[in-house]
Amino acid sequence: MLQIESVSKQYSTKVLLTEASAHLRPNSRVGLVGPNGAGKTTLFRMVLGEESPDEGSIRKRPRLRIGYLPQELETITGKTVLDAAHRDEFPEHEAERILMGLGFSEVDFARPIDNLSGGYRMRVALAHLLLSNPDVLMLDEPTNHLDKPTQRWFEQFLINSDMTLLIISHDTAFLDRVVTHIWELRHHKIEEYRGNYSSFQDLRAERDAQLQASATRQSKEIARVQKFVDRFRYQANKASQVQSRIKQLEKVKRIEVQRDPKRVKFRFPLPSTSGRHVLDLVGISKRYGEKVIYETLDFSVERGQRVALVGENGAGKSTLLKMLAGVLPPDSGTRTVGHGATVHYFAQHQAETLNPEHTILESLEEATTHAEMNFLRGIAGAFLFTGLDQKKLIKALSGGERNRVALARMLVEPANTLLLDEPTNHLDPASVDVLTDALVEFPGTIVFISHDPTFLARIATRIVEIEDGRARNFIGDYEYYLWKKAQEFESIKETKEELDGKPQAKSSGPTRAMAQQIQTPPKDSGGNRRDLTKTQARLEKQVARAESEIADLEQKVKARESELADPALYKEFEKWNVLHQEQDGLKHDLERMTARWESLSAELEKVKKDLDAQS
Repeated sequence: MLQIESVSKQYSTKVLLTEASAHLRPNSRVGLVGPNGAGKTTLFRMVLGEESPDEGSIRKRPRLRIGYLPQELETITGKTVLDAAHRDEFPEHEAERILMGLGFSEVDFARPIDNLSGGYRMRVALAHLLLSNPDVLMLDEPTNHLDKPTQRWFEQFLINSDMTLLIISHDTAFLDRVVTHIWELRHHKIEEYRGNYSSFQDLRAERDAQLQASATRQSKEIARVQKFVDRFRYQANKASQVQSRIKQLEKVKRIEVQRDPKRVKFRFPLPSTSGRHVLDLVGISKRYGEKVIYETLDFSVERGQRVALVGENGAGKSTLLKMLAGVLPPDSGTRTVGHGATVHYFAQHQAETLNPEHTILESLEEATTHAEMNFLRGIAGAFLFTGLDQKKLIKALSGGERNRVALARMLVEPANTLLLDEPTNHLDPASVDVLTDALVEFPGTIVFISHDPTFLARIATRIVEIEDGRARNFIGDYEYYLWKKAQEFESIKETKEELDGKPQAKSSGPTRAMAQQIQTPPKDSGGNRRDLTKTQARLEKQVARAESEIADLEQKVKARESELADPALYKEFEKWNVLHQEQDGLKHDLERMTARWESLSAELEKVKKDLDAQS
């Protein structure tokens, strides 16, 4: 379908690809991964014919139809959402189905394109591409602007379609659920792997270990032969053997083990400490035309909190963050900045505001009036820009690299309060890890928006759900929030089952991280010894049963992993997908059962302590 043959590409001294080859097969769903700046988007442009390889070729099947969704959209034609989606080329009812799957309502179909946010314009462009049903669909970071329900619909659409996919994405969970192959840009080559992202990580680690072992064995053998040559080089009776071994050494093709760039760690500059109350919004209202976002909202942030704003797209998360930052005035109400609070705001499209003609160092220099160049070089290095790369122009950077520059500018002048709107968009997993580590250690206050569940789980200590103009507080981490929402769902479900006369399902408790955030009233603390003994016996049985079920689930997960590791299975995409989804279900059940075991164990320990106290 599409063959990349010995392609080489470089810009000035920046080498991207060297004799790289790969084969895109029909009906495969390929995730293209690699560090920011490795050449992923450039490879896309060469496939599209927008750029040419310096050497090598890209061969395509005759009359191959390619659809492409870029990171940055150009102008969308069409006056309304529906016009732009189907553009008279495709059936209107199918366009409506796709648009509704992507989060639009019937009311939105007649909305002018000019009134849409960047994220929703991206969805319209995506709808048009999905409707055109190309042979190959190329997507560059397609999930950046999708909320969870829309992303789930999108994933199922891709899995059920007949399109061959080539996807750039830093959303590893998305790649795990969708792709059948991984192409990794590494050391200027394209390395192909069968399976999803998790399988790729395991296979790469195994491949690296095998290569290292081979290189070590070869090195030892070379050293042994060289030792013989050195020892007997000047002995006439060994001359022929020495010459034979010298020729043997000359013929050896050395195994090279190339190292990946060392992961950089950085810390945010230590800011001054703010007062306890950092930001307060009182009686806030905000509307856009006829659409009311908030009527009377009260919202406050205290020192040291790391607050995640969650909710569906269009709920008002970015609007709230902008009002907290003071860059968007409310229609009514007041904003108060607490004593000693200093604020940095990172907008969702912050990278687009950078001057394209400036170098990375010049862009950092713009953000300060007194910082020395050595300090700026250090900050650039912390964000993985080293040496001559620091003098690269902004316009020559990839989307992820521009985002790193925009984030780096926040470090030039320290602040004790960070307001971040989708800071991990366009960042590769290594860069996300670096940023996450720094934010975990940051001593100040953070309010942020993110669709990345791993980032949310590691950073947030308080979740605020935005829905219907209200801000609902969950004092706990992201796991606690998910558990609480699941409990609410189970409660609704149990009520319905009760009304239908069905048996009620039991729900599991929170994980240890969640349990630390929850204050539960003591149970049986005032009961007599007989009651406590009975409770202990009941809990011990439940804990034992949970342990047995956990062991059973772990065995099933391990067995399924063995099935999924069979290379022959990847030829049967439907079967592979079914097994993979079942595996996800087993892992989810295992997490829930482990959470239940932890909750029961904690309760059992408390009962034992109460019994000891009465002894």
